[in-house]
Amino acid sequence: MLVFLTRLQAVDFWHDEKSSALPFKSEKVTPVDMISIAAVGDVMMSSWIINLVEEYGYDFPFDSTASIISSADLAIANLEAPFTTSDSCHKDKTFTFKVPPYFLGGLLNAGFDIFTMANNHILDYGDEGLLQTMATLDSAGMPFCGAGENVHKACAPKIVEKNGQKIAFAGFSMTFPKSFWAKTDRCGTCYPTLYRLRETMLAGEEQADITIASFHWGQEKRTTPRDYQIEYAHRAIDYGADLVLGHHPHVLQGFELYKGKLIAYSLGNYVFGSYSETARTSAVLRALVRDDGLVYASVIPINVHNATVKFQPRLLKGLARQTVIDSLNAYSQHLNLGKTLINRDGTIFPTLLVKNVP
Repeated sequence: MLVFLTRLQAVDFWHDEKSSALPFKSEKVTPVDMISIAAVGDVMMSSWIINLVEEYGYDFPFDSTASIISSADLAIANLEAPFTTSDSCHKDKTFTFKVPPYFLGGLLNAGFDIFTMANNHILDYGDEGLLQTMATLDSAGMPFCGAGENVHKACAPKIVEKNGQKIAFAGFSMTFPKSFWAKTDRCGTCYPTLYRLRETMLAGEEQADITIASFHWGQEKRTTPRDYQIEYAHRAIDYGADLVLGHHPHVLQGFELYKGKLIAYSLGNYVFGSYSETARTSAVLRALVRDDGLVYASVIPINVHNATVKFQPRLLKGLARQTVIDSLNAYSQHLNLGKTLINRDGTIFPTLLVKNVP
Protein backbone atom coordinates (compact mmCIF):
# COMPACT_ATOMS: atom_id res chain seq x y z
CA MET A 1 0.00 0.00 0.00
CA LEU A 2 1.39 3.41 -0.96
CA VAL A 3 1.92 6.07 1.69
CA PHE A 4 1.53 9.58 0.28
CA LEU A 5 2.44 13.04 1.46
CA THR A 6 -0.48 15.40 1.61
CA ARG A 7 -0.81 17.71 -1.39
CA LEU A 8 0.36 20.65 0.71
CA GLN A 9 3.37 18.78 2.15
CA ALA A 10 4.52 17.60 -1.28
CA VAL A 11 4.27 21.00 -2.92
CA ASP A 12 5.90 22.71 0.06
CA PHE A 13 8.83 20.32 -0.17
CA TRP A 14 10.14 22.04 -3.28
CA HIS A 15 8.57 25.47 -3.41
CA ASP A 16 10.70 28.19 -5.04
CA GLU A 17 9.07 31.48 -5.93
CA LYS A 18 11.58 32.16 -8.68
CA SER A 19 11.11 28.83 -10.41
CA SER A 20 7.50 27.92 -9.80
CA ALA A 21 4.03 29.34 -10.08
CA LEU A 22 2.76 27.08 -7.31
CA PRO A 23 0.66 28.96 -4.77
CA PHE A 24 1.91 27.33 -1.57
CA LYS A 25 4.81 28.20 0.67
CA SER A 26 6.13 26.84 3.98
CA GLU A 27 9.26 25.41 5.55
CA LYS A 28 10.73 22.44 3.66
CA VAL A 29 11.10 19.06 5.34
CA THR A 30 12.97 16.23 3.64
CA PRO A 31 11.35 12.84 4.31
CA VAL A 32 14.20 10.41 4.99
CA ASP A 33 12.71 7.51 3.02
CA MET A 34 12.23 9.54 -0.17
CA ILE A 35 14.49 10.87 -2.89
CA SER A 36 13.94 14.18 -4.65
CA ILE A 37 14.83 13.97 -8.33
CA ALA A 38 15.31 16.54 -11.05
CA ALA A 39 15.50 15.04 -14.55
CA VAL A 40 16.12 16.66 -17.93
CA GLY A 41 16.40 15.31 -21.45
CA ASP A 42 19.23 15.62 -23.95
CA VAL A 43 22.39 17.58 -23.14
CA MET A 44 24.69 18.19 -26.10
CA MET A 45 27.16 21.04 -25.52
CA SER A 46 28.80 20.95 -28.94
CA SER A 47 28.40 22.80 -32.24
CA TRP A 48 27.01 26.32 -31.78
CA ILE A 49 27.43 26.20 -28.01
CA ILE A 50 31.21 26.01 -28.09
CA ASN A 51 31.82 29.61 -29.19
CA LEU A 52 29.19 30.86 -26.75
CA VAL A 53 30.76 29.02 -23.80
CA GLU A 54 34.22 30.23 -24.76
CA GLU A 55 32.87 33.79 -24.64
CA TYR A 56 30.56 33.67 -21.59
CA GLY A 57 31.84 30.68 -19.63
CA TYR A 58 30.58 27.14 -19.14
CA ASP A 59 28.00 28.15 -16.52
CA PHE A 60 26.08 30.33 -18.98
CA PRO A 61 23.79 27.60 -20.46
CA PHE A 62 22.57 26.66 -16.97
CA ASP A 63 22.18 30.05 -15.32
CA SER A 64 18.36 30.16 -15.63
CA THR A 65 17.65 26.62 -14.40
CA ALA A 66 20.52 25.72 -12.04
CA SER A 67 18.40 26.47 -8.93
CA ILE A 68 15.93 23.76 -9.98
CA ILE A 69 18.66 21.24 -10.76
CA SER A 70 20.66 21.83 -7.59
CA SER A 71 17.56 21.63 -5.36
CA ALA A 72 17.25 17.88 -5.92
CA ASP A 73 18.90 15.03 -4.05
CA LEU A 74 19.63 13.48 -7.44
CA ALA A 75 19.81 15.45 -10.71
CA ILE A 76 19.90 13.39 -13.91
CA ALA A 77 20.68 14.14 -17.57
CA ASN A 78 21.37 12.30 -20.81
CA LEU A 79 24.93 13.17 -21.86
CA GLU A 80 24.64 13.06 -25.64
CA ALA A 81 28.15 13.85 -26.80
CA PRO A 82 31.57 12.67 -25.66
CA PHE A 83 33.98 14.84 -23.69
CA THR A 84 37.01 14.31 -25.90
CA THR A 85 39.90 15.95 -27.74
CA SER A 86 40.01 13.17 -30.34
CA ASP A 87 39.85 14.09 -34.03
CA SER A 88 38.85 10.61 -35.22
CA CYS A 89 35.11 10.87 -35.75
CA HIS A 90 32.75 8.16 -36.98
CA LYS A 91 33.00 8.26 -40.78
CA ASP A 92 29.56 6.80 -41.55
CA LYS A 93 27.49 9.29 -39.55
CA THR A 94 26.05 12.50 -40.94
CA PHE A 95 26.17 14.30 -37.59
CA THR A 96 28.98 13.78 -35.09
CA PHE A 97 29.56 15.80 -31.93
CA LYS A 98 32.26 16.24 -29.33
CA VAL A 99 32.61 18.57 -26.35
CA PRO A 100 35.77 20.08 -24.82
CA PRO A 101 36.31 18.13 -21.57
CA TYR A 102 36.50 21.27 -19.43
CA PHE A 103 32.85 22.04 -20.28
CA LEU A 104 31.97 19.41 -17.68
CA GLY A 105 32.49 22.16 -15.11
CA GLY A 106 29.21 23.80 -16.12
CA LEU A 107 27.23 20.63 -15.50
CA LEU A 108 28.94 20.11 -12.16
CA ASN A 109 28.27 23.68 -11.05
CA ALA A 110 24.63 23.40 -12.15
CA GLY A 111 24.18 20.55 -9.69
CA PHE A 112 23.96 17.41 -11.82
CA ASP A 113 24.74 14.21 -9.93
CA ILE A 114 24.68 11.42 -12.52
CA PHE A 115 24.54 10.92 -16.29
CA THR A 116 23.32 8.25 -18.64
CA MET A 117 25.54 7.84 -21.70
CA ALA A 118 23.34 5.30 -23.46
CA ASN A 119 22.59 7.15 -26.70
CA ASN A 120 23.42 7.39 -30.40
CA HIS A 121 26.19 10.04 -30.14
CA ILE A 122 28.40 9.02 -27.23
CA LEU A 123 30.64 6.99 -29.59
CA ASP A 124 30.77 9.62 -32.34
CA TYR A 125 34.52 9.73 -31.78
CA GLY A 126 34.92 6.01 -31.37
CA ASP A 127 36.29 4.00 -28.48
CA GLU A 128 38.87 6.69 -27.79
CA GLY A 129 36.18 9.32 -27.35
CA LEU A 130 34.09 7.15 -25.05
CA LEU A 131 37.06 6.10 -22.92
CA GLN A 132 38.24 9.71 -22.59
CA THR A 133 34.72 10.72 -21.55
CA MET A 134 34.65 8.02 -18.90
CA ALA A 135 38.08 9.10 -17.62
CA THR A 136 36.94 12.74 -17.50
CA LEU A 137 33.84 11.84 -15.49
CA ASP A 138 35.79 9.53 -13.19
CA SER A 139 38.37 12.22 -12.48
CA ALA A 140 35.56 14.59 -11.48
CA GLY A 141 33.87 11.97 -9.30
CA MET A 142 30.77 12.04 -11.53
CA PRO A 143 28.86 8.74 -11.69
CA PHE A 144 27.51 7.50 -15.03
CA CYS A 145 25.78 4.49 -16.52
CA GLY A 146 24.62 3.13 -19.87
CA ALA A 147 28.04 2.80 -21.53
CA GLY A 148 31.26 1.04 -20.68
CA GLU A 149 34.24 -1.06 -21.72
CA ASN A 150 31.98 -4.06 -22.42
CA VAL A 151 28.31 -4.97 -22.32
CA HIS A 152 28.44 -6.14 -18.71
CA LYS A 153 29.84 -2.84 -17.48
CA ALA A 154 27.61 -0.80 -19.80
CA CYS A 155 24.45 -2.49 -18.52
CA ALA A 156 25.36 -2.64 -14.84
CA PRO A 157 23.29 -0.25 -12.72
CA LYS A 158 25.25 2.53 -11.04
CA ILE A 159 24.58 2.69 -7.32
CA VAL A 160 24.65 6.07 -5.60
CA GLU A 161 23.58 7.08 -2.12
CA LYS A 162 21.54 10.20 -1.43
CA ASN A 163 19.51 11.26 1.58
CA GLY A 164 20.32 7.96 3.28
CA GLN A 165 18.86 5.97 0.39
CA LYS A 166 20.64 3.85 -2.20
CA ILE A 167 19.55 4.51 -5.78
CA ALA A 168 20.27 2.21 -8.71
CA PHE A 169 20.39 4.05 -12.05
CA ALA A 170 20.57 2.16 -15.35
CA GLY A 171 20.74 3.53 -18.90
CA PHE A 172 19.68 1.80 -22.13
CA SER A 173 19.99 2.83 -25.77
CA MET A 174 17.56 1.50 -28.37
CA THR A 175 18.79 3.79 -31.16
CA PHE A 176 21.06 3.12 -34.11
CA PRO A 177 23.81 2.62 -35.12
CA LYS A 178 24.05 -0.94 -33.88
CA SER A 179 27.84 -0.63 -33.96
CA PHE A 180 27.54 1.57 -30.84
CA TRP A 181 25.99 -1.26 -28.81
CA ALA A 182 28.47 -2.87 -26.45
CA LYS A 183 29.40 -6.54 -26.65
CA THR A 184 31.35 -8.86 -24.40
CA ASP A 185 34.55 -7.84 -26.19
CA ARG A 186 33.62 -4.31 -27.36
CA CYS A 187 32.92 -1.09 -25.51
CA GLY A 188 29.74 0.81 -26.21
CA THR A 189 26.20 1.45 -24.95
CA CYS A 190 23.74 -0.93 -23.33
CA TYR A 191 21.11 -2.30 -25.70
CA PRO A 192 18.34 -3.90 -23.61
CA THR A 193 17.15 -7.29 -24.69
CA LEU A 194 14.25 -8.20 -22.44
CA TYR A 195 16.51 -10.66 -20.62
CA ARG A 196 19.17 -8.00 -20.09
CA LEU A 197 16.57 -5.47 -18.95
CA ARG A 198 15.23 -7.94 -16.41
CA GLU A 199 18.68 -8.82 -15.10
CA THR A 200 19.66 -5.17 -14.78
CA MET A 201 16.46 -4.19 -12.97
CA LEU A 202 16.72 -7.16 -10.62
CA ALA A 203 20.34 -6.25 -9.87
CA GLY A 204 19.22 -2.74 -9.05
CA GLU A 205 16.48 -4.05 -6.76
CA GLU A 206 18.97 -6.25 -4.91
CA GLN A 207 21.49 -3.45 -4.35
CA ALA A 208 19.35 -0.36 -3.78
CA ASP A 209 16.20 1.07 -2.25
CA ILE A 210 15.05 2.87 -5.41
CA THR A 211 15.67 1.90 -9.05
CA ILE A 212 15.54 4.28 -12.02
CA ALA A 213 15.61 3.20 -15.67
CA SER A 214 16.55 5.61 -18.47
CA PHE A 215 15.90 4.86 -22.15
CA HIS A 216 17.14 6.51 -25.35
CA TRP A 217 14.41 5.53 -27.77
CA GLY A 218 11.52 6.56 -30.01
CA GLN A 219 11.30 8.60 -33.19
CA GLU A 220 12.64 12.13 -33.48
CA LYS A 221 9.96 14.87 -33.51
CA ARG A 222 7.22 12.36 -32.59
CA THR A 223 5.07 13.28 -29.57
CA THR A 224 3.61 9.82 -28.99
CA PRO A 225 5.64 6.79 -27.90
CA ARG A 226 5.87 3.77 -30.14
CA ASP A 227 4.45 0.46 -28.96
CA TYR A 228 7.88 -0.93 -28.07
CA GLN A 229 8.54 2.07 -25.78
CA ILE A 230 5.37 1.32 -23.84
CA GLU A 231 6.21 -2.38 -23.64
CA TYR A 232 9.75 -1.75 -22.37
CA ALA A 233 8.64 0.91 -19.89
CA HIS A 234 6.05 -1.45 -18.45
CA ARG A 235 8.51 -4.34 -18.36
CA ALA A 236 11.09 -2.17 -16.58
CA ILE A 237 8.53 -1.41 -13.87
CA ASP A 238 7.38 -5.03 -13.73
CA TYR A 239 11.03 -5.98 -13.12
CA GLY A 240 11.53 -3.42 -10.37
CA ALA A 241 11.97 0.13 -11.69
CA ASP A 242 10.42 2.88 -9.57
CA LEU A 243 10.77 5.59 -12.23
CA VAL A 244 11.27 5.46 -16.02
CA LEU A 245 12.80 8.35 -17.97
CA GLY A 246 13.08 8.71 -21.75
CA HIS A 247 14.76 10.89 -24.33
CA HIS A 248 15.89 11.08 -27.99
CA PRO A 249 12.82 12.51 -29.83
CA HIS A 250 13.95 16.11 -28.97
CA VAL A 251 10.33 16.92 -28.12
CA LEU A 252 8.11 16.03 -25.18
CA GLN A 253 6.15 12.80 -25.26
CA GLY A 254 3.37 11.74 -22.92
CA PHE A 255 3.67 10.75 -19.27
CA GLU A 256 2.04 7.64 -17.83
CA LEU A 257 1.28 6.27 -14.39
CA TYR A 258 1.69 2.49 -14.36
CA LYS A 259 1.34 0.52 -11.12
CA GLY A 260 1.95 3.69 -9.15
CA LYS A 261 5.22 4.42 -11.01
CA LEU A 262 5.78 7.38 -13.33
CA ILE A 263 6.96 7.03 -16.93
CA ALA A 264 8.20 10.11 -18.82
CA TYR A 265 8.50 8.80 -22.37
CA SER A 266 10.54 11.77 -23.58
CA LEU A 267 11.78 14.83 -21.70
CA GLY A 268 12.84 16.52 -24.94
CA ASN A 269 15.90 18.75 -25.13
CA TYR A 270 17.65 20.63 -22.39
CA VAL A 271 20.94 22.32 -23.31
CA PHE A 272 21.34 21.21 -26.91
CA GLY A 273 23.59 22.71 -29.60
CA SER A 274 21.20 23.10 -32.51
CA TYR A 275 18.87 25.71 -33.97
CA SER A 276 16.01 23.27 -34.50
CA GLU A 277 12.66 24.92 -35.13
CA THR A 278 10.90 21.78 -33.91
CA ALA A 279 12.50 21.73 -30.46
CA ARG A 280 10.96 24.89 -29.02
CA THR A 281 9.68 23.81 -25.61
CA SER A 282 10.56 21.12 -23.12
CA ALA A 283 10.40 20.48 -19.39
CA VAL A 284 12.31 19.67 -16.25
CA LEU A 285 10.72 16.86 -14.28
CA ARG A 286 10.85 17.13 -10.51
CA ALA A 287 9.71 14.14 -8.48
CA LEU A 288 9.59 12.65 -5.03
CA VAL A 289 10.07 8.90 -5.25
CA ARG A 290 10.20 6.13 -2.68
CA ASP A 291 10.66 2.39 -3.02
CA ASP A 292 6.95 1.79 -3.61
CA GLY A 293 6.48 4.41 -6.33
CA LEU A 294 5.75 8.01 -7.02
CA VAL A 295 4.80 10.35 -4.18
CA TYR A 296 4.58 13.55 -6.16
CA ALA A 297 5.89 15.07 -9.39
CA SER A 298 5.96 18.48 -10.98
CA VAL A 299 6.44 19.44 -14.63
CA ILE A 300 8.44 22.65 -15.10
CA PRO A 301 8.03 23.89 -18.71
CA ILE A 302 11.08 25.52 -20.29
CA ASN A 303 11.86 27.41 -23.49
CA VAL A 304 14.57 25.61 -25.50
CA HIS A 305 14.08 27.51 -28.77
CA ASN A 306 17.72 28.43 -29.22
CA ALA A 307 17.11 31.20 -31.73
CA THR A 308 15.36 32.92 -28.81
CA VAL A 309 17.15 31.76 -25.65
CA LYS A 310 20.63 31.35 -27.18
CA PHE A 311 21.30 27.91 -25.63
CA GLN A 312 20.22 28.89 -22.13
CA PRO A 313 16.91 27.14 -21.33
CA ARG A 314 14.50 29.59 -19.69
CA LEU A 315 11.49 28.97 -17.47
CA LEU A 316 8.20 29.57 -19.24
CA LYS A 317 5.48 31.60 -17.55
CA GLY A 318 1.85 32.49 -18.05
CA LEU A 319 0.13 31.31 -21.21
CA ALA A 320 3.31 29.82 -22.71
CA ARG A 321 3.79 27.68 -19.60
CA GLN A 322 0.16 26.59 -19.57
CA THR A 323 0.28 25.69 -23.27
CA VAL A 324 3.09 23.21 -22.61
CA ILE A 325 1.19 21.60 -19.73
CA ASP A 326 -2.00 21.40 -21.81
CA SER A 327 -0.11 19.83 -24.72
CA LEU A 328 1.59 17.33 -22.45
CA ASN A 329 -1.79 16.38 -21.00
CA ALA A 330 -3.12 15.84 -24.53
CA TYR A 331 -0.14 13.60 -25.32
CA SER A 332 -0.71 11.68 -22.08
CA GLN A 333 -4.45 11.01 -22.10
CA HIS A 334 -4.37 7.89 -24.26
CA LEU A 335 -1.74 6.46 -21.91
CA ASN A 336 -3.93 7.03 -18.83
CA LEU A 337 -7.39 5.72 -19.76
CA GLY A 338 -8.31 9.08 -21.23
CA LYS A 339 -7.87 10.82 -17.88
CA THR A 340 -6.06 14.10 -17.23
CA LEU A 341 -2.77 13.30 -15.53
CA ILE A 342 -1.24 16.72 -14.91
CA ASN A 343 -2.91 19.48 -12.91
CA ARG A 344 -2.95 23.01 -14.28
CA ASP A 345 -0.16 23.94 -11.87
CA GLY A 346 2.01 21.17 -13.35
CA THR A 347 1.69 18.73 -10.46
CA ILE A 348 1.13 15.00 -10.72
CA PHE A 349 -0.25 12.96 -7.82
CA PRO A 350 -0.59 9.18 -8.22
CA THR A 351 -3.86 9.19 -6.30
CA LEU A 352 -5.49 10.99 -9.23
CA LEU A 353 -5.81 7.75 -11.20
CA VAL A 354 -7.33 4.41 -10.30
CA LYS A 355 -5.22 2.71 -12.97
CA ASN A 356 -2.35 1.70 -10.72
CA VAL A 357 -3.40 -1.90 -10.11
CA PRO A 358 -1.07 -4.78 -11.07
